Amino acid sequence: MKLRHIALAAAVALTLTACGSDDSDSESTPTPTVEQTEDTAEAPESETLPVSITITDDVLGDTISVTQMVRDFAPSDTGSAVVEGGGEFVLLELDLVAGDQFSGGIQGGWKLVTADGELAGSATTILDEDLEAAGLTPLDNPSSGEAAKGWVAFQVNTRADAYQFEYKRQAATVIGQDTEIPEQIWTEALPTS
Repeated sequence: MKLRHIALAAAVALTLTACGSDDSDSESTPTPTVEQTEDTAEAPESETLPVSITITDDVLGDTISVTQMVRDFAPSDTGSAVVEGGGEFVLLELDLVAGDQFSGGIQGGWKLVTADGELAGSATTILDEDLEAAGLTPLDNPSSGEAAKGWVAFQVNTRADAYQFEYKRQAATVIGQDTEIPEQIWTEALPTS
């Protein structure tokens, strides 16, 4: 496993060098790289796509932005069975700002769905080590009044041509008040290329 991480780190360094990267104070997110082996030679290459989705929850004061997407992320042995079985791992970079009117922060509630609303993939943390090895920070959900930015992996067992990002705010009751906050679901199309 250490040898794979060293090889992946070398591939990232080589990619940055080949792209003419210097040691400037650039804030760009590294492009995930995939190490090709005999086992993954048939797998599609990862592709990073810019995304411009912002969901504003006016009731809770939360803002959920999707800024980048990676299709066909090739993990280590952790998820190889998913890829070999016709699935893929999709990564989304989320930029979150939690409102400060209520406690609890932003707790997740996101998934990928197909164009007809069927579940395509659920968020998973099983690839957090793979994300870190690729130079990507796994998302840590923010508490009330805080902000956080990071990557979420979605396991898709049956690959589709296109996905939609779905965020579900759970119904809640405001403590100490007779106020109900209803469930709400936002669905936004993700780019295909």
